[in-house]
Amino acid sequence: MVGGGAGGLELATRLGDKLGRRHLANVTLVDTAARHLWKPLLHEIAAGTMDLGVHELDYLAQAHGTIFSIASAR
Repeated sequence: MVGGGAGGLELATRLGDKLGRRHLANVTLVDTAARHLWKPLLHEIAAGTMDLGVHELDYLAQAHGTIFSIASAR
C-alpha cells in the first residue's frame, strides 16, 4: 500500500496482523518518510508546545510488532 498516513498505517497494521503473521501475504507500506505524525498535532508542534520526537511513530517499530515491511518512495 502507498502512504503511511493514518489510514495506510492502520491498514498495514491490520493486514500484517491477519495475513503477515500467518505468511498468507507479504504486506508492504510505501512512504517517503520514515515516521508518522498525526497531522492534527502539527499546530501544537509548530507552536512549540509539543515535542515532535515524543509523538512521532517510527514505521519500523510498528512493522516489527505487526509483520509488515517498509519501502521508501524516494
